[in-house]
Amino acid sequence: MSNTYLELQHLLKDILSLMQVQFVEGISEFEIISMLKNPPFLVFDEDALRDSLVLFQTHFIVFHTLYNLRKEWRVKQIGELEISATLIKLNPVCLSTDYPSIADPLADYYLNWQNLTATDQAGVDELLTSFWQKMAGAKVFQKLNETDLNDAFAVLKLDSSEYLSLAVLKQQYRKLQHSCHPDKGGSVEQSQLILEAYTNLYRHLSA
Repeated sequence: MSNTYLELQHLLKDILSLMQVQFVEGISEFEIISMLKNPPFLVFDEDALRDSLVLFQTHFIVFHTLYNLRKEWRVKQIGELEISATLIKLNPVCLSTDYPSIADPLADYYLNWQNLTATDQAGVDELLTSFWQKMAGAKVFQKLNETDLNDAFAVLKLDSSEYLSLAVLKQQYRKLQHSCHPDKGGSVEQSQLILEAYTNLYRHLSA
């Protein structure tokens, strides 16, 4: 898996980890993807989702991230994430220690990245190379206006007068999320601001 995929999966995991309230109430996969298509995230593009293969890839990546999140939340005893297409719901912590011995074919399927790359044997590798560019679309990678750009730099505590590389942006984002994420004692609001600023600058630098 390329570094680009890893970075974008980390980003998707950060977004979904801030959705505990929605998961407690219960939310569908359709609602999650709809949220990811809209500001401040704009991860997916409506037109790209009309392609059946891209739609499958989107579904797979969302479920891949959810199952990874479920493993993490089990370890931290945050709760048990129930995962299906019609309902993703965070249930109370299960005190059972038998998780590793419980067969879960769906989890095994979605956690195995090769099940995504093998779906279209005629050319999926080439499609995956440009997957996120397709999902983002031209309208997502438009330049930010000066006010939004300055706001994003300020939130991430970066100097707008200095050259900013993607590597530095990612490093600063991880640093701030490490200290401000709710799991680290920070607030959901601050973590969301950092996430929004990062996605804005990431798209700006990738345009």
